[in-house]
Amino acid sequence: MSRKPFVITGILIVLLAVVIPAWVFRADADPERGETEVPANLKAGQTRFVENCGNCHTLYSAGTYSNFGPNLDQKLAPAGTPTGPDAKSQKEGTYAQVLSAIEKGYDDPSVPGRMPAGILAGPGAREVADFVSQTAGRG
Repeated sequence: MSRKPFVITGILIVLLAVVIPAWVFRADADPERGETEVPANLKAGQTRFVENCGNCHTLYSAGTYSNFGPNLDQKLAPAGTPTGPDAKSQKEGTYAQVLSAIEKGYDDPSVPGRMPAGILAGPGAREVADFVSQTAGRG
């Protein structure tokens, strides 16, 4: 009996189970774009986002790119260009949504994969939520 089908199957399994997932998780930034400049009060959140979220999420202001999790620039883009109380209300809503996803996780059947709970907690979670809510969709 020939070993060739077993070798080909083994190579295919390694490719599908190891190489492709490793490539997806390492695709965390566009080296030509990099992080954008953000106000000093958002810098810590930007750094934490890159370290903890950038492997899965695309976010222009963080310089991250991934096909694994949702593109936050698209998912959280502000509707129109509200001003005054509407803009503040919209940012607060986005902040609450992001903070909830960070602390409690996110499981949506229409989105492949799942975001686990507790990636960050406390001040770190609030810094990332503040950064994302103020920069997503504005790049």
